[in-house]
Amino acid sequence: MAINCDNEPYEGEIITENNSCNLAIQATNSAAENLINSNTENYALLCELYRSALENQIEVCGDDSGDLQDVIELIEDCSVESEDPCEIAQSATALAFEAFLNTTTQDYEVTCSAYVTALENEIIACGDDGSLESLINELGDCLPVVFDVTGSWMVVSITNDIARDLDNDGDVSNDYLDEFDCYNNETVDFNTDGTGTFFFRSYTEIQVESAPGTFDNVDFIVTCIEEITNVDFTWEQIGLNIIDVTLNTDGTVLNFFRNGDNIFIARRDDFVATSISPNVDSIVEDLIYEYVKL
Repeated sequence: MAINCDNEPYEGEIITENNSCNLAIQATNSAAENLINSNTENYALLCELYRSALENQIEVCGDDSGDLQDVIELIEDCSVESEDPCEIAQSATALAFEAFLNTTTQDYEVTCSAYVTALENEIIACGDDGSLESLINELGDCLPVVFDVTGSWMVVSITNDIARDLDNDGDVSNDYLDEFDCYNNETVDFNTDGTGTFFFRSYTEIQVESAPGTFDNVDFIVTCIEEITNVDFTWEQIGLNIIDVTLNTDGTVLNFFRNGDNIFIARRDDFVATSISPNVDSIVEDLIYEYVKL
């Protein structure tokens, strides 16, 4: 397992969005609320208004994921009141959450309030086991809290969807830091001027061989190799939850994302276990690195 390393440098300001897009999102959420609370007499009109709001949001904001078009197809023929209000409410919540997740500090209050409204509508349409109300309470008054990524961060977990017994002790884990003594001092610095550095201090070389009677009938041979490699980059914060990193060496762009107080980066094909047995396949899979602020 090895770590492989043309945005403009970050200049200290967080990117802002076109306000017209936020207005379009608000209009869509309002139309969704009206449709959820419609009756037989006004359903067709409110359905058409919701469809128009969705189409306008596509025109103003774009729809790279296709989610808005999916909702348009969900409501189908507005002349027949056959759509499931709960399904419509859930779709509206998903759209509001996507906008909130990618929001900027400037627009945080608007998109947060829209997300709260969507959650409240979903409670009305679908009921609630307490989880939706809990989300609303966590959002509080929707005042923005700026996430400060500047400083030093250290790797605290390296995870994969598949739990393995990499150290052959009979216990499996999908956090591979529990499985080998390596990557114990891997850090990254984000400087206030939009520059930063990865500090790589070790990497693994992994082999896999046949071992009947063991977990998955294979054994792993893990070698930790020390190194001193520093990789410089520039970085740019996108909204509240995404940090784009551009490596100085070759322009490769990496994406950190925030969850709670920690940041994560997914690395494609970063787990490599080379087979040394003819009846065992080599393994190449993605890994997610979790960093905690020092």
